[in-house]
Amino acid sequence: MRYDARRGVILSREDGEGSQEATQPRILRSFAPLRMTTIGIATLFLAPRIALLFARQPFFDELFTRWISARSFEGILQALRYDSGPPLYYFIIHAIGDPPILVIRSVSLLFSAVPLIWLLKTRRYGAAALLSVFPPAVLFAVDARSYALCAMFAALGIFALESEKPYAAAWLFLAAAYSHYYGALFFPLILCGDRLQPVLGRLKPAAILILFAPGAWLALHQPRESMAWLSVFFHYPDTLFAKPPEWLLVIGAAVVVLAMYRLERYAAMTFIPLVLAVALGIYFPLRFESMIAVPLVLWFAQIARREIVALLVAVGMAICVFGIIDHAERPVDAYRDAAMHARTLPGPVIASGYLYLETITLRPATAFPAEQALHPGWRATATSGSDLPSGTFIWVGELRAPELAIIEASRRVTPLYV
Repeated sequence: MRYDARRGVILSREDGEGSQEATQPRILRSFAPLRMTTIGIATLFLAPRIALLFARQPFFDELFTRWISARSFEGILQALRYDSGPPLYYFIIHAIGDPPILVIRSVSLLFSAVPLIWLLKTRRYGAAALLSVFPPAVLFAVDARSYALCAMFAALGIFALESEKPYAAAWLFLAAAYSHYYGALFFPLILCGDRLQPVLGRLKPAAILILFAPGAWLALHQPRESMAWLSVFFHYPDTLFAKPPEWLLVIGAAVVVLAMYRLERYAAMTFIPLVLAVALGIYFPLRFESMIAVPLVLWFAQIARREIVALLVAVGMAICVFGIIDHAERPVDAYRDAAMHARTLPGPVIASGYLYLETITLRPATAFPAEQALHPGWRATATSGSDLPSGTFIWVGELRAPELAIIEASRRVTPLYV
């Protein structure tokens, strides 16, 4: 054995052997399997997300993200008075400029990669592999919405609690809540920790969460209708991710039951936000699971046998492949199809209802009624044709929209595309 000062490593040679492998630095040989594991998990993480990044069509909520993020910081806050959600994600996208949907999705992908990097850094490879193929985490990692940002802050807050840094955790959960209201459901986790501490000691960092008062005020002044759609949570959201075959669901459920045989701190970090979401009536499948992905995979990876973890990874990957293929084969959405057709038509364009937002992402258009332009995420209904332009124009809207009846009362209508 000898020390190579120039290379700064200890070299070793077995007695009587002169193989090239024996002369390699031991530190390099010991890290080689870890490096390959990291590369493998990173590939497992990126492959389904990049495929979905391009396979999934832009959908209405993503178009709304781009519309509201293009406004000023003050304009974003004003628009949120008529919608739901906090402003942090929109502020970040606004600071980037006016990026296309693909770029906004890529930003979400960067946010989603942060918890994975932390898991790999701390060598929790089982949890990292499970996170890589967890279908809700895959889906919302490339979603031009705030879920990936909120999940990132929530995960970093949990990592801070692991390190017994409750003050850092409080700031991170606060950032999660300003990204998406789901983040506020993690506030009670401040009281969770490795070591038992006096309640008052845990309440001190929890006082930081008072800074969410402006966010709570905004939430209380947003229209109740903006959250009403959450009441249908018992329906599987096929539009988000295709429902996998029954046999795959049965296998997945059975493996999950096997993996959940013991409760511990990560189980509490998973169930506390879940119970609160259900109790408050704000739970929605897939979207919410993407929020609790990190504590869930940490729980499974800690208590489950390696064989169970491997089977969970296989089931998760199968569900992801099924969902990605479904997205790639879906026909163009009818609203998107109409807007794409209107893009090629000459003359002024008037758009109504949800077709207004779809249309203005592809070409200039005037809202009918004018109130539709104030907040295109909601449908404004025209009551008269007083704000219609003079002369000939192209109208884009639903076939049975009330605006069409108003137009027909004063104009001759020639269908161009139905």
